[in-house]
Amino acid sequence: MSNQLVYVICWVFFCQMLISCSDTREISVISPDSTVQVAIWKNDTGYSIKASKLDFTFIEQGDLGLSIEGKSDLFTSIKSVKGPSQKHEIVTEMGINDSAEVSWNEYLLTFSEGEQIEIRVFDQGIAYRYRLDNGQSTNHVLGEHSSWMIPARTKVWFFERNNHWKLKSYAGEWLSTTIEKLPTVSETGNVQGKPLVFEYENGAYGLLAEAGLFNYSGMRFEVFPGNILKANFFEDEEGFVVNGSVISPWRVALIAEDLNQLVNQQNIITSLNPEADTELFADRSWIKAGRSVWSWWSNFTGTPELQKQMVDYAKELGFEYNLIDANWEKWPDKWISLADVCRYGQENEVMTWIWKHSNELNFPEDDYRVMQNFMDSLKTAGVKGIKVDFMDGEDKTLIDFDEAVLRHAAKRKLLVNFHGVQTATGEIKRYPNELTREGIRGLELNTHPEGPLTASHNAALPFTRFVLGHGDYTPLAFTATGETTWAHQLATLVLFTSPVQVIAENPEILLRHPAVKDALPLIKQIPSVWDETIVLPGSVIGELAIMARRKGDDWYIGIVNGGEKKTLEVDFASINVPIREATLYRDASTSIPNPISRKYNAKDRHYSEIITPFIMENVQVTGDKLMIDVEKNGGSVLVFRK
Repeated sequence: MSNQLVYVICWVFFCQMLISCSDTREISVISPDSTVQVAIWKNDTGYSIKASKLDFTFIEQGDLGLSIEGKSDLFTSIKSVKGPSQKHEIVTEMGINDSAEVSWNEYLLTFSEGEQIEIRVFDQGIAYRYRLDNGQSTNHVLGEHSSWMIPARTKVWFFERNNHWKLKSYAGEWLSTTIEKLPTVSETGNVQGKPLVFEYENGAYGLLAEAGLFNYSGMRFEVFPGNILKANFFEDEEGFVVNGSVISPWRVALIAEDLNQLVNQQNIITSLNPEADTELFADRSWIKAGRSVWSWWSNFTGTPELQKQMVDYAKELGFEYNLIDANWEKWPDKWISLADVCRYGQENEVMTWIWKHSNELNFPEDDYRVMQNFMDSLKTAGVKGIKVDFMDGEDKTLIDFDEAVLRHAAKRKLLVNFHGVQTATGEIKRYPNELTREGIRGLELNTHPEGPLTASHNAALPFTRFVLGHGDYTPLAFTATGETTWAHQLATLVLFTSPVQVIAENPEILLRHPAVKDALPLIKQIPSVWDETIVLPGSVIGELAIMARRKGDDWYIGIVNGGEKKTLEVDFASINVPIREATLYRDASTSIPNPISRKYNAKDRHYSEIITPFIMENVQVTGDKLMIDVEKNGGSVLVFRK
């Protein structure tokens, strides 16, 4: 091949990769399989975007742009477009799969002032983020122009809590409405938290969210007539200050052909986060998933002696952790007492987590010196993890605090659990020591004045909140079950994922009470992270969740019913189970007075006087289907173990 021909080929390739856009009014970008097409065009004030999957437009129109104080002409004129650059990544963070490949086409739009929009187009949607490196030490972000117009008559899933806690804690009940009614459906106003999940008229599903929330304020959605959602921030018109270059989180709009694809889009959310620091996490042997006992839900924190008893229970259950919640600092000689409990736990191979209010740590001076000193004391006492609570917001200062907790904890090889916090956005990739976070309406509501939880909420969670990542729901109750059955409660162990799975119920009941003894093998063996996740046919958001999860060679099928009694034909052909014998936990056909006395638990606000127990039986499975009866608000667990 002549040098001249090589030069021509290279020049053509370069022109494809770097396109002059001075006269271009519309830009098209596509996914690796060409099924997702995104158009970007100039309007009177800036640029707009729309996105389609095949012949269906799932984002009909949206605005692009970022407002910075003192910069009035940003994102008004595209200078060049670079791409597509084909990329892929293997996501291996602890969660719903041991590994998953994520592929995308990457584009970079550079504007006249050097500002950029980075775009990733997946076969299941689009993500974009804003970048500005203007050499300034700080930038005052006034907001974004980001918006999304949703197709008419779309069903929208959102979380609701009709008080001021809604957007502080993200602990709302998952409900649905239409996109037309969304602006006025909430008593607290027209701002909704993330994510929003869509059911389109054509049968597809959609997800609108953000990923990679660092050094920025958390985004919510302000809803307007005309099916329009706009980026909204905690600081409103005051804006927030970003140190150094501005790199926004990713604005993510995904589309799924079925619920299985929707659930596994968690891998895309995770992939959009930065890589972990190779020095900070050079050694990850100290980061271990597991299950935890927890006295707070049933009997508060109590004394050091009670916590030693919890260690005994954890050891007997085969659990890895014991979580000590609020009020441990009221113990006499608290650090000596805590060290004694930790030492007792280590002797029994049970590691200790402790709780701390964020207000006692959130002092940014000297790189959060107060926080660092406290963590040093934890490390000296032998603590393994810290549960930080009550951030109550996602403004920029709180997001910085969250990251400081993760960073300083990692330096001391401490694990982290956030409560009173916004939902996950894939942080576990950058900080693998974050093993869980709340941002979810969990089982704590069953001992709370606003509780108990509804069965339909539980049946929605796997397809809404949990799509973004781990959630500290704290599953499993036999004493305060709300409107659900015992088998429904057992199924939440399969359906709700958290690398550290904190079990709510009093472990004395789990280990000693004859009414639940048949569940003990399941409770002891249940994994907290999974190798594969598949949503099975028949699932409907808020009505019925049927999900299969694999750990090694073992399969667990969890069923949560959010409605009336059903006879289900569970089809597990897609999971290719070679084992023909299984253990089935199903609803009994009648309800009975709760055989577990309310005297077991000091916290008995919503004690269930009447319950529907479960029946455990060994079944022979022929073929790839099994008929299972589930009661109203009931559930089931089917376990195939090699």
